[in-house]
Amino acid sequence: MTVGGRTLLSADYKAPGGKLLRVRLQEAGGRIESAKISGDFFLIPEDSLPKLEMMLEDVPLKEKELKLLVDRFFRGTSAQGLGVSPDDFVKAILAAKPGETGP
Repeated sequence: MTVGGRTLLSADYKAPGGKLLRVRLQEAGGRIESAKISGDFFLIPEDSLPKLEMMLEDVPLKEKELKLLVDRFFRGTSAQGLGVSPDDFVKAILAAKPGETGP
């Protein structure tokens, strides 16, 4: 759905361990304007998920850039996903991209 030049994207991604990552993005010009990530996974410390969502703002919706950013986030914050890996976050975000298909 496109609203005022912004596209609202969403995807539900099941990680190999069975945990669900639900991604809601606002995208414009191939870049993420805002991101909301939820699901039945845990990220420790608990306040690290909003930091990741903020870091995703203005990032191109491309695998290489997303992988670099997500890896930098996990290294820089010492965040740990329970039941989800950094790669799962990248795959979930990319699954929201038009024309991409999730597993």
